Amino acid sequence: MALRPWVLVTGFFLLFLLLGCWIYPDYGLSIDENQSRDNGMITLKHVLQRFDPDFVLWDPAFSPFSTPLMEYYDRDYGILFESSISYIERLLLLETIRERFLFRHLATFLVCWVGCIAFYQLARRCFGSWKWGLLGALWLVLSPRLFADFFYNDKDAVFMALFAIAMNTGVQFILRPSWSRAVWHAMACAATIDVRIMGVLLPVVTLVLLALRVLYGEVSWRRALSATLLYLPFTVGLVVLFWPYLWPAPWENFRQAFHNMSVFRWGGTVLYFGKMKAATSLPWHYAFVWMGITTPLLYVIPFLLGLPLILTQAVRRLRAGGLRLWGSEQELQDLLFLGLWLAPLLAVIILHSVLYDGWRQLYFVYPAALLVALRGAYAIWHWRPRLPRWAKRWPQLVGSVAALSMIGTAGQMVEAHPLQNVYFNLLAGDDVVHRFEMDYWGLSYRAGLEYILATDPRPRITFNAPMPSPAVFNIYILPPDEQSRLVFVEDLGQADYFLSTYRFHPEDYDFMQKQVHEVRANGRRVLSVFKMRW
Repeated sequence: MALRPWVLVTGFFLLFLLLGCWIYPDYGLSIDENQSRDNGMITLKHVLQRFDPDFVLWDPAFSPFSTPLMEYYDRDYGILFESSISYIERLLLLETIRERFLFRHLATFLVCWVGCIAFYQLARRCFGSWKWGLLGALWLVLSPRLFADFFYNDKDAVFMALFAIAMNTGVQFILRPSWSRAVWHAMACAATIDVRIMGVLLPVVTLVLLALRVLYGEVSWRRALSATLLYLPFTVGLVVLFWPYLWPAPWENFRQAFHNMSVFRWGGTVLYFGKMKAATSLPWHYAFVWMGITTPLLYVIPFLLGLPLILTQAVRRLRAGGLRLWGSEQELQDLLFLGLWLAPLLAVIILHSVLYDGWRQLYFVYPAALLVALRGAYAIWHWRPRLPRWAKRWPQLVGSVAALSMIGTAGQMVEAHPLQNVYFNLLAGDDVVHRFEMDYWGLSYRAGLEYILATDPRPRITFNAPMPSPAVFNIYILPPDEQSRLVFVEDLGQADYFLSTYRFHPEDYDFMQKQVHEVRANGRRVLSVFKMRW
């Protein structure tokens, strides 16, 4: 007896949930996590001092955060996730750094898990098939870099998940406008914007597409207007409500936050094709290249087919007359996904926006890109060779190639665990470690410190690492009884060990002859441990 679709879909997401709850303690601490928590705690303190001052006075965890919100350097960051998690952390009375950040890793995963469910719904609706929806969800899970980020990247991965959720509610609202869908989409958009301001793209696209549907006669103007009159003010109100930075001057502070995002305040350098490039003057192809070399080829190839297919279909509709861009709801969704992938990339190029750490700031376009890739894969699956013999075998051939590719990707992820974040495909070429940034998050410092503790029995071990890095921070993710054995020293001459992920300086330490250990992922060096005293 064949299993019902809901059993297979539910089983898939349940297994993914169980897997995440099993492996979330395995990941190290990234360079941004402590700063992200500070952002959340400062805003949380600001809010509680107004509405529940006794809570702040009672909890000593707020004592280090003395800077007022409106004087804080990163006051314009969206903090809905950060402050919410910080509040739950304080309710749970998590006192040690290890407890706090393991909880944050779990919370980050749970948000991303919900985002994957939303992505499944997007794909299922677009292709009218639960099978294609499940394939899309599997592709999202089998995206090595994103999979790793699901556990510690409380900025880009959480934003991507919320963006996918808002895309899902947006498609529902655009296709069948109603008051209930307007409310759900407003809440999803507000949550997305209050994590990263680039989420404003969603309301703009929603209103444009809804207006076009009215002009095309697909939706009555009364129905669209009534839904919009609820959606728009509800979205604006929720954005302001859940972003305390906006409270004193909503429009002015929002405008300032948007401006700061477009010209982000970071003047560092990145490794790109073996050369150090200033983040403020990157070539136009930087994001496209990084997306191409860090996404499994199984998704890249059908994406390159899906892109022209969608564009060609839209051009045909325009040539047919009536200035129509689509002829069906499926075509509308295809254009929406293509636009949500392409528009942010063009904006980055036009505005000369600062990018760093690969393309992580653009992870939110990845679900849309995968949906375009699924359109290409759908076309490949339904195409048939002219020869009858090959036509019969084509589905089996395509299915076998896809299955083998997914199994290979899964194998690479298992082998690299918990460093799937340094995945590259064959397009990256040879000698990747000297051409592109590897572990810019610094997660591998945990593995390096674990090696030292396992091989050096002394009660006090000193180490050094190039700063800034999360090397010191990763001490606190280790078992409590081992943390006191490790001491970070600023003077390299006093260090027993030196650790490096080679960020910003891929060859600076190759001259050292005292390497005792390498952390590797998929055969590539990620971190080196040098012993300075024998």
